[in-house]
Formats: sequence, structure tokens, C-alpha cells
Amino acid sequence: MRALTSAGAVLAAVGLGLGPASAPASATPSASGAAQLSAPSAPAAKAPPKSGKDSIKCNESNGRVNFSWKTGWSSTTVYYNNHCLGGTRVTAAFKFYNDGSTPFYKCVTFQGDSQGKYKFAHINEIMDVNKDTKKCKNN
Repeated sequence: MRALTSAGAVLAAVGLGLGPASAPASATPSASGAAQLSAPSAPAAKAPPKSGKDSIKCNESNGRVNFSWKTGWSSTTVYYNNHCLGGTRVTAAFKFYNDGSTPFYKCVTFQGDSQGKYKFAHINEIMDVNKDTKKCKNN
């Protein structure tokens, strides 16, 4: 067995191999063991930012205000497209979660027939968008 292992090492050094069994048994665990030791020392990756889409109806017409957002590392940017006719302004209530269980609301008014972006200066995830602006007064 010793001669076969040495012969396998010589063949591997030359560029030839005997197949998967040609490498010494002790060489495989030490190589993967070194990789396993360095893996835990690397910092754990955080979850990627969240994104989403939602829409609300205009007050009198069948038009809608469409929203899409992406929660970044330091803020949340909301992109909007207001399809309400006649420049009708619409106020939307964005529902956020502080700690995963306590909701809070922020209200923003969007001009009709417009599009653009609005940036919230916090990184909490948006859970819902609706027209119930009474909840914004409590925050």
C-alpha cells in the first residue's frame, strides 16, 4: 500500500493520475480541513435588501398610483407613477415595522399625473401601502 501511495504521488507530480484513489488519504482531509477552518473566520453575510410593489386607487377615477421600492442599507427609496387624472393629489400611508412586530405609518402626498421617487431616511421594510391616513396621525 505504501508503494502504491508513493507511486500515485509521483504520477500526480508528473501530471498523470491513477484516478480518484491515487491521492493519499491524509492529503484530502488536510486540504479541505484548511478550507473549513478559514470559512468560519469570514464575516457572516447579511440578508439582501428587500423590495416590493403595491398600488392604490385614485379618489374619484379608475386610475391608480403604482409604487415600487427597494430597502437599501441606509434608506428606503420608493418609486411612484401617479395615473390620477386632472392632477388629483393622493396621500398614501406606508406601513413599516420597527422591530418586526410593531407597525408605524408614514404618509406622503403625491401630485396627480406625475412620477418620481421619494426617499425615507430609515431602513425599515415597507409592509403595505394603503389610503388609511388616520394611522399616520398616531406616529
